Amino acid sequence: MQAAAPSGNGRPDRREDLLTAAARRFVAVGIRKTTMEDIAREATAGKATLYRHFGNKDAVIDALLAREAQRFTRVLERAAADLPDAGAKVEAAFLAGVGFFLEHPVLTKGRDEEPGILLPRITANGGPVVSQGLALFTGMIADGVAAGEFRRVDPPAAAEVVMRLILSYFSFPPMHVRVDDPVEAQAFAHGLVAGALRARTGSSV
Repeated sequence: MQAAAPSGNGRPDRREDLLTAAARRFVAVGIRKTTMEDIAREATAGKATLYRHFGNKDAVIDALLAREAQRFTRVLERAAADLPDAGAKVEAAFLAGVGFFLEHPVLTKGRDEEPGILLPRITANGGPVVSQGLALFTGMIADGVAAGEFRRVDPPAAAEVVMRLILSYFSFPPMHVRVDDPVEAQAFAHGLVAGALRARTGSSV
């Protein structure tokens, strides 16, 4: 996890510092075993400071996921930036999204050791990470439809399929498609993710 960014007065933002400390403890010992006292100690803060920002550990978890949702969006946006068309953007963002989940220390720790705590917050009722991803992919796909590059699909529905694919490769180990292999992942993203959206012409894509 990245360290907290300095605020305008040269001191780290306290809320961000507390969330970063919580993430470190969640990775080190797990979410269930981490106490509010552990988080405060990790952040070298008093318990009163921690409780001023977060009423309990559930609030810490929810705030951490909201922060990571913003990071998820930035990762996808950076991956798609400056690419020439909607298909290339969807491919790159899909691959970045899979990588974000598979390489995220808190999310993978929660998936492997305490799935009942994190997975429902990620997948149920459009959690913040999923909501951010849906919004971004909906925009990309809508642009592709408007430009005639993509078939006339319903952008939110197509975006949901893309996000469900990302989540499936996070939640279950790879089977036929090895998304942890860059070559296989790229071929899959090109042929079956963006490829399924592209408008059919006389020539192959």
